[in-house]
Amino acid sequence: MGEFIAEMQERLLPEYEQMKLYQIFRPEQIRECIRKRERLLLNIAKSKKSMSDYLEFIVYEKTMYKTITEKEKIAGIKLTGLKASTCTRIMRMYREMLTKFPHEQRLWENCIKFSKKSAPQEVAGIYEKMLSYHGGDPQVWINAAVWLYEYNRANMPRVQDILLRGLQRHPASESLNNCFFNIQLKEAALADSKRSLGDNTISEQDIQMERVVAIYRNSLANITNLDYFLKLLESCEDHAELTAKLQFDIIEDIQTKFSREPALWDALAKRELRGYHLGDLMNMTENEDDGEPSEKKSRTDTQVKVFQTRSKKRCIQLCAEVYKTAVQQLQTQEMWNLYLDAMLALSKNHKTERAYIQKCLASALQDGHRSKLMHSRHYATLSMILGSDENGGEICVRILTEALQHDDSLRMHELLLAAHIRNDDESSVHKLFSQVRRTMGAAGLPLWQMVIAYYRARNDSQAKRQLNDIYTQACKEAWPEFADLRCSYLRYLWHEHSPAKARDEYAKLAQQPPMSLQLHREMISLIESTKLKDLSTIKAWRMCYEFMATYFGKKEPSVWLEYIAFERDHGEAKSIALLSRRALSTLEPQFVSAFEAERAMAHVGMAITR
Repeated sequence: MGEFIAEMQERLLPEYEQMKLYQIFRPEQIRECIRKRERLLLNIAKSKKSMSDYLEFIVYEKTMYKTITEKEKIAGIKLTGLKASTCTRIMRMYREMLTKFPHEQRLWENCIKFSKKSAPQEVAGIYEKMLSYHGGDPQVWINAAVWLYEYNRANMPRVQDILLRGLQRHPASESLNNCFFNIQLKEAALADSKRSLGDNTISEQDIQMERVVAIYRNSLANITNLDYFLKLLESCEDHAELTAKLQFDIIEDIQTKFSREPALWDALAKRELRGYHLGDLMNMTENEDDGEPSEKKSRTDTQVKVFQTRSKKRCIQLCAEVYKTAVQQLQTQEMWNLYLDAMLALSKNHKTERAYIQKCLASALQDGHRSKLMHSRHYATLSMILGSDENGGEICVRILTEALQHDDSLRMHELLLAAHIRNDDESSVHKLFSQVRRTMGAAGLPLWQMVIAYYRARNDSQAKRQLNDIYTQACKEAWPEFADLRCSYLRYLWHEHSPAKARDEYAKLAQQPPMSLQLHREMISLIESTKLKDLSTIKAWRMCYEFMATYFGKKEPSVWLEYIAFERDHGEAKSIALLSRRALSTLEPQFVSAFEAERAMAHVGMAITR
């Protein structure tokens, strides 16, 4: 072992001489570097080496490489030799480590990442070795192929070999098939469309396209996920004219296999919007069937433009027609959602043809309502559109009332109630609220809040009577969720009537189930807002804390801490000791320690957390 380290140190001597010669490091820094490397070499020379021994050495050498690069820039000199020897040493460490720990995939990835910058010519070989251990991961095959292809397009035969071997192991891998398809399609697009191979009647580009089609046909037999085929279609759009025949074949195949999938119809409609009209592809195939066999056609015939240029309005029209066919065929809410979402996106994102787009959106919403399959969020859009129209109020109410017959969700009731409120139709508001109050239970809380807000905004005598009735009924409900309404009632009485009336109502509600800590804290907040410190105010204030301690004192340490803080700041300081004893005797054992800890913090001047 000593001989090995001595030999390694001897090899490093020229580097240290260069460091000294170019004054990259001070003498003491060089000595520290020698000691550090000696220790690291000892670690990797021992019989039982760990992965961390190698990683520590690599991290140190990478740090050294970075430091040398920085010194190189500052001094304005080239230190190519030093950098090259450091890289070589790092690569050697990686090789040794991968030999001993080949099943650690992250090590391979780190080695490749470093090699791409320092020794790119070796990356392909590293990938080949990695595949022998980690070929079970399709992404490794993809990474190897993509690197080879991007590094040098002349590597295409090796790229094909890697991808074919990958597909032998993972025939159903969508990512691997997609990668092969895209690379081969790029090759086809770059190939010469006029150059033929010898006496061959087809061009180099045609041969490349045959390979693309073969990849697609192979994946068709192994993959059953629609998204994969839609991604292929999107890739074809980058070379729309070249892949026209393939696009038609893909669409024909997926229409056969996935005819009931809403995502298919959605994708076909959006293709129309982008200008890739299915009718153009159908015309192309009809012309091919009526003409001469493809091998006898002149090469100029293949240059005819397949996709015709259309106006934006015409593309929108064709898109809408596909969606209309889809909702008729499928008759599902999911398909209607896709149709309406697409029309809404058009109305937001397109500044041209706005009148026509609004017409399409209105037609879609109208048809969606008739279908009885429209989602409540689209009724919300329809309600917003009609609500902004002077004469749309009654129409909106009629449509939402009809929709409630087949969708009685909370959201639909909210929309109808909001429509009545916009129309200021008090009798309809009260009638609808009376119906849902009996049927919806605690889930109807948002409707209670809407009605309360409506009557508070009206603020006439009739509204005040209705408001008092609604608050009284809300306070009688036993659902815990209605604590918010009890608090709202206290605020209403305090501000609209008198603090005395609010305190009287609080005294009743405080003892009426369900018990709510929120109610007591709301009353405390209202009392604090007066900034009065007279005896009656202090008494009412203390009563809130007594209620809290009575009903929540067993499980809520914060209740006692707040009570003690009140007596300290506003009440009687002599009561603090008694309250502390009450707290310790009342709290359940598991909460005592939390109480004592907070009390101790308060004693040393820290704020009481609430």
